[in-house]
Amino acid sequence: MISVSVVLPAYNEAARIENTVSITAETLSKITDSFEIIIAEDGSTDGTDQIAFQLSEQYSYVKHLHSEERQGRGRALNRAFKAASGEVLCYIDVDLATDMSYLEKLVRAVSTGGYDFATGSRIIPESDAKRPFKREFASRGYNSLVRLLLHSKLYDHQCGFKAFRRDPLFDLLDEVENQHWFWDTELLVRAQHRGYRVLEFPVYWRHGESSKVNFVKDILGMGSEIFRLWWELFFPGLFSGKGKLFITASLALLILALAATFLGASSVLENIKQASLSTLALASLVYCISWPLRGIRFQQILNRLGNHYGLGFLTGSIFISQSANVILPARIGDLSRMYILKKSKDLAFTTSLSSLTVERVFDIIAITFIAALASSGVTTRFEIASWMESLIKFSGLAVLFFFIALFALSFREGRMTKSGGKKASVISSGEPLHKIKGFASTFVHQISVVAVRPGAFLTVVASSLFIWGMDILTCFLVLKAFPTAGGDMSSAFTISLVFLAVALGNIVKTFPITPGAIGTYEVALTAVFGLGGIRPELGFTVAVLDHIIKNSITLLGGGLALSGLGLKWREVLSTNTDTLKGM
Repeated sequence: MISVSVVLPAYNEAARIENTVSITAETLSKITDSFEIIIAEDGSTDGTDQIAFQLSEQYSYVKHLHSEERQGRGRALNRAFKAASGEVLCYIDVDLATDMSYLEKLVRAVSTGGYDFATGSRIIPESDAKRPFKREFASRGYNSLVRLLLHSKLYDHQCGFKAFRRDPLFDLLDEVENQHWFWDTELLVRAQHRGYRVLEFPVYWRHGESSKVNFVKDILGMGSEIFRLWWELFFPGLFSGKGKLFITASLALLILALAATFLGASSVLENIKQASLSTLALASLVYCISWPLRGIRFQQILNRLGNHYGLGFLTGSIFISQSANVILPARIGDLSRMYILKKSKDLAFTTSLSSLTVERVFDIIAITFIAALASSGVTTRFEIASWMESLIKFSGLAVLFFFIALFALSFREGRMTKSGGKKASVISSGEPLHKIKGFASTFVHQISVVAVRPGAFLTVVASSLFIWGMDILTCFLVLKAFPTAGGDMSSAFTISLVFLAVALGNIVKTFPITPGAIGTYEVALTAVFGLGGIRPELGFTVAVLDHIIKNSITLLGGGLALSGLGLKWREVLSTNTDTLKGM
């Protein structure tokens, strides 16, 4: 049975990997009769992989783990430790910056000393370490911040000279989120918070000839990771699962509350009392009619991809996914539709993802076109704000770039198909990369079937414009429900203003700030209405009621669709991350 496994994380270490393995093996042979050395070679481009392979063929105690692409030190270490056999697991930097005479103390601390984790330190007073001033200064500042914010008792978290007892390490390994340089710090901090015994001892250390750490980029990244771990440890659950939902929902309510307070809550309530209920009911009816249109459009997209399903089922699946989007931020509720299509119709994830992508792109096309058209109708009365112009231009450029890229990929794919298919590439890592390439190829092809071919393109554009026209008509009727709105409600200017408000409100929805863009949507509409001469408190009231009508109908329809399919909210909402894994 192997007692000690030493991992050497190696990236472009061709010049010294052989010498490091030799010295490590010689040192380990004096400590134990049973050891292994694992070279975690991480996407090297200088021949390190070939040398490591030769060493693994030459020595039975050397194991070589190769990665075709660079994973980052943390991910490479995770993979190596999971492949290791020893009860004591160590890792040391290939440059052997830490004197190897300390390896026995490192191993003994864990094997017989009663410690769960052990690490060398370059910072505690007894240490003998020399390195450039800027790196010394940055390291001490970084470690001081870790001690202050993360309540660590250690002085040096990043020394590449560590040992772990197998069970405690594997108890924490899957909890460590960072997969690069912050891996060491996160592991040691989590170990202390879990009550494991950690030994830090002074070492003789000299700065290596070259460092793989990008002084600016990686240091800043590690700094941000300190704050991420601080939130996770001291506010558990706040930014995951229900915690994320709570935070984003609270932010939505805060935005609404601040807007109502600033504009006058009493004025908003007074406006609501004056609204015409019959006109609001008509607005609700119009919005209900838009849903079958959504189902028809989705049916058209899937038909083009060779999949034929009933209109009722597809409309119901849209209701459910849009309901999830009301509850969850960043529109990740769309994944619920993928889950339903897979579970109920066994539709491939590539097809459901490409159909959803097409639908979303055409939504952006429609609302960007409407925004551009409406902006030309209101410029005679007021100048468009710079942030509105930026949003419209950004959306237009994004759509243009998407189609240029899609045309290029489709053209390339067509030419390769005509020439006899794609050339097979030699990939040493095997099957996973082939699957990814196959998925991407299918995805691009299926999108191009709808997005690039003229007939399909025009059909889906027309249906998208009609859908968003109904959405805008709903808001127009809500505005018309207020007798105090003033002005000619049928004028071209007012109609253009509503078009622009709703279009920009939906462009804002693409930014993942709050669930269903609650709060941000209302603020966007209020701003546009205000610039068009509608009193801000009235504009806010219209925006709130418009969003309430739309979200209420969406949630009601989603609930009925769930009941019809025999599903539950918890099942659908919890499948968003599962669907991503299944892809």
